[in-house]
Amino acid sequence: MANNLNWLMQNTLPGQILLQTWLTAKGIDRKLSYAYVQNGWLSRIAHGVYCRTGREPDWVDAVICLQTQWDKPVRVAGLTSLTLQGYAHYLELGRPQIWLTLPAYTKLPGWFTAFEGSATFVTLYTTGLSADVNSFISELKVGDRRLMGSNMELAAYEIASNIPALISFEHADELFQGISLVSPRKLQTLLSASKSVKTNRVMLYLSRRNGHAWFNYLNLENINLGTGKRQIVPDGYLDAEYQITVPRSFKPQEPDNG
Repeated sequence: MANNLNWLMQNTLPGQILLQTWLTAKGIDRKLSYAYVQNGWLSRIAHGVYCRTGREPDWVDAVICLQTQWDKPVRVAGLTSLTLQGYAHYLELGRPQIWLTLPAYTKLPGWFTAFEGSATFVTLYTTGLSADVNSFISELKVGDRRLMGSNMELAAYEIASNIPALISFEHADELFQGISLVSPRKLQTLLSASKSVKTNRVMLYLSRRNGHAWFNYLNLENINLGTGKRQIVPDGYLDAEYQITVPRSFKPQEPDNG
């Protein structure tokens, strides 16, 4: 027991969330976990889920647990990824909205409800992309902790893909204002592999609207823009070039000939 306890203290951190399946693989069975709870070294979050005592765990710890101990890929996505990379214009008030991408037909484990008081979890399922998203994942820092999340190009794509269901066109436009360091090569690869006409058009519209230099390096002929009009914003203004409806406040000003 002493050797197992020494291993636990040396290889985990206060506040770290630990799944019993992971602990068992490390030689700490349920009986030992129960003993560690009784002695105050672990605290129980839910059945088969524990936490190293010494710090209250938060949503970051919960996501890190999934990324390192779960058998399904999870990444921080969209708005949350851009926020952690410093591209959000303002902090969310109240509970932060945490965007996570999961495989199709997968749900967050039930023990995540323990963190719903401090964060709202939004589950995304990236569809319409034939590209290998693993090449669009970056390490994100939260203090001294590390998360895996969508890089800037993929996060921007996820933002555009979820207008207006999860984010307003206006908020997305504010985010795109600050996204000036995008790699045209990476974005070209992403958009060329995208089958979502709506997302492609919104991405190009927001890129053009914000005058980013990298927009000029994209080969639009290799991006599926489909045909016909697409309603993004109900009763919005129809952009002539990309044939999508956008907020009426985005309508170009008429030239003053007076």
